[in-house]
Amino acid sequence: MAGKKQGKGAKKALRVLLAAVGCFVCVYLLVFAVNWGCSLALRSYIRGFDPVAYDAPPLAPAYDEGLGHYAVQADRDLKVMFLSDVHIGGGAWSLQKDKKTVYELITMLQKEKPDFVVLGGDNTFAVPGPGYRGGGTLDNAMAARDVLAIFEHEGVYFTTVFGNHDTEAFDYVNRVQLGRLYESDKYPHCFFRSEFSDPEAGRPSVTNQIVAVRNADGALARLILLMDTNDYIDGSLASTIHWRYDTIHPAQTEWAKSEVLALSRAAGLPEGEALGTLCFFHIPIGEYETAYRELDANGFADVGESAYLDGVWDEEVSEAMGGRIWYGGCHRKEEAPESVDSFFETLGPDGIGALESCFCGHDHVNTVAVRYRGVVLSYNNSMDNLAYKGISEYGAQRGCTVFTIQSDGEWSYERKNVYLDYGADADKFWHVDTKTQLYPDWVPQT
Repeated sequence: MAGKKQGKGAKKALRVLLAAVGCFVCVYLLVFAVNWGCSLALRSYIRGFDPVAYDAPPLAPAYDEGLGHYAVQADRDLKVMFLSDVHIGGGAWSLQKDKKTVYELITMLQKEKPDFVVLGGDNTFAVPGPGYRGGGTLDNAMAARDVLAIFEHEGVYFTTVFGNHDTEAFDYVNRVQLGRLYESDKYPHCFFRSEFSDPEAGRPSVTNQIVAVRNADGALARLILLMDTNDYIDGSLASTIHWRYDTIHPAQTEWAKSEVLALSRAAGLPEGEALGTLCFFHIPIGEYETAYRELDANGFADVGESAYLDGVWDEEVSEAMGGRIWYGGCHRKEEAPESVDSFFETLGPDGIGALESCFCGHDHVNTVAVRYRGVVLSYNNSMDNLAYKGISEYGAQRGCTVFTIQSDGEWSYERKNVYLDYGADADKFWHVDTKTQLYPDWVPQT
């Protein structure tokens, strides 16, 4: 008798378990279907825009077998647009904000008509919905296809680095798999090529790439260097939750040094000289922190080896995050910020002397640029409409940086605002304040 009761109890428990599993599967499939439908709706919205109408064919990079890198010949001034923190959520919770981002981004592409774009990471934000203001999908590959669809439809060439949010611990695909998606032949306007990945790293970096710029005579004049600042120090969920950001690994730095020197020799430069290099990555290196603190202590007047150039540093954001810049490796409190990685020391003035500028994303409000030891260290304007609470209603920081590289290799940059410079409609989705920073309490005074 006891055996029969136990048998009935086991069957009942099994039925309950199967019912629970069935409910979970049904909910999962429903959420997947809804998010997929929203992704399709976003791509349909993208197709509603006209492609960029170039006045002349863009100067598009092409792979150079001899160099082993992509190269572009600047027969005229080369225009490169730097966009960062696009943060496409790709799901049901973010559809309207994703549309707003697409509208703003395409407005800039159509008005600026860049030869090509460098994306500065956090292209996607595939995280849970209400709690983290994400899209409600963990399918970062699906969200990345939305980003790719923008440039393919607009006919604009681009490459990318990845940020910490491109590959979260809970996302569907890892960094290597995501890199293969961007390299796919399905996306001919994406010239991203993973040129180095550290085989010893537990979570290998992927978005390390060099684009060589030739002058009108075909001689190498300058390098564009993309470095992967990776995501979090390991693959754990805890590192994601506690923002334990990674940084540029030593093996990546050695690769960059080796390639820059090899290209400098190919350019005919003598030993001890290196091609000027513009670098793009997502998470700022520790020298950003060092330079900022020197300037902050001196009222942002030039001091020591640091000089304030332009842009806004928002102290309220800094204080809210513990009074510091979230540079890569900031969790390693026993080390000075500039000692966390060796990138600046190796490629900068104390190393091979190639580094002329570093532009990063990661912070969606600050746009400050400083000159530290002769090297420009700058944040970019951002595109984020999701991650920071209320940021979709503020537009002072929303835009891009446009670089002009002349045929002789000289370069300059200009910050552009999507509303003030490109004429985007601040009331297209809801009213956007174009004059006020999200956190307006502090602006550096020189």
